[in-house]
This record gives sequence, structure tokens and C-alpha cells, in this order.
Amino acid sequence: GETAEMPDMYADGEYDLAGFGVGMADASTIVDGSQVAPGDVLIGLESSGVHSNGFSLVRKLVAQENVQADTPFPGSDASAAEVLLAPTVIYAKAVAAVMDALPVKGMVHVTGGGFYDNIPRVLPETVEAVVDFSSWSAHLPPVFPWLKQAAAITWPEMLQIFNCGIGYIFIVGKEQAEQAVEAARQAGYPAHVIGSIQERTSADGEQVLINGM
Repeated sequence: GETAEMPDMYADGEYDLAGFGVGMADASTIVDGSQVAPGDVLIGLESSGVHSNGFSLVRKLVAQENVQADTPFPGSDASAAEVLLAPTVIYAKAVAAVMDALPVKGMVHVTGGGFYDNIPRVLPETVEAVVDFSSWSAHLPPVFPWLKQAAAITWPEMLQIFNCGIGYIFIVGKEQAEQAVEAARQAGYPAHVIGSIQERTSADGEQVLINGM
């Protein structure tokens, strides 16, 4: 779905070959966010790390901080290479488990653009998401505090660039929140209630408000 610009990644004569898959779904089962309403709850699934988004900044910081691939990464027993190149979590089994267990109103990957750009993709114009950063900050992979410090940027800026520990979000009714968390955990994906949906307070303002930073 995109053409990325990565001038520091490819040398002359090199190219990138990408593939994609096409699926089909019954129209009655499509989750498009149209049913999201005030009172609903956001369920966040933990990420394994950077998940391949924001690596232009990551590479710049690795060079700036003279990070060596085989040295221990700050705050971790793993090497820098293991932390920075941790494989992206694939959430397909969690999606299947949660959708089998209960009605899902919205769901979204937290990819490039972080929380502020991705969550609004599944929100009606009449609502906004209120996210509590402290609900999962104790589970942050060590790469994110390091990136914040090395880049000398704020948590709001981090949450605009990176997934910051949450790679996938479900929006469900409040009464199904704990069931959704348990279904995801039973499928092997650590999950947390990370926020809620409320009526939008300003048509001109952000649709994502993040507290607890």
C-alpha cells in the first residue's frame, strides 16, 4: 500500500521487491469502526519492539550513539541487534480469537504514525479516543525509553512515530472488555485495557487524547 522513501537504505543498482496478499470477507462481518460509540473500551496488545516503523530515525540514532550489534542493549540482557531487529508480532491469531469470542467494533494496527495517526482511521467523526499511557508503560520494551532519550524527544512525539509498546488495538463494548483481554491472552498475546471512547469535544481537535505520560 505504499512507496517508502529510504535514500540511506539502498545503494545504486539495488531495488526492493515487495509482495502482498488479497483476501475476501463477507460484508456482514467487516469491522469498519462505524459502530464505535462513547463508552466503548480500547484493548491494546503488546508489541515486541519497533516493528519496522521509524527505522530511519533508529538508524540515525544507532550511528549517533555508536551502538554495536553484539553489545548488550541498555535495560536488557539481549544484544542491540536482538532488540532493534526483534521480529514484528503478527496478530492474526489474536484477531481470530477475539472475534470468535465477542463482537468487535473497531481494530487497528499501530504502525507508522503511531497512535495519533492510526487510531482515528477507525473512529467516527463524532467520537474521540482517550488513551492512558500508564496502563501499559510498565511493560514497555527497553528500546522505547532508549529511543526517547537518544533522540531527546517527548513521549507525545514518540507516540506520533512509534507503537511505544502497543502494536494492535481492539475497540469493544465496555461490558466485553475483560472478555476481550482474556481471549487475547489465551491466544498468547499480552493485552491491556488502555483507554476508552468518549463524545468528541472539538471538531477541530485531535481525535486521540493521551494521558499518563
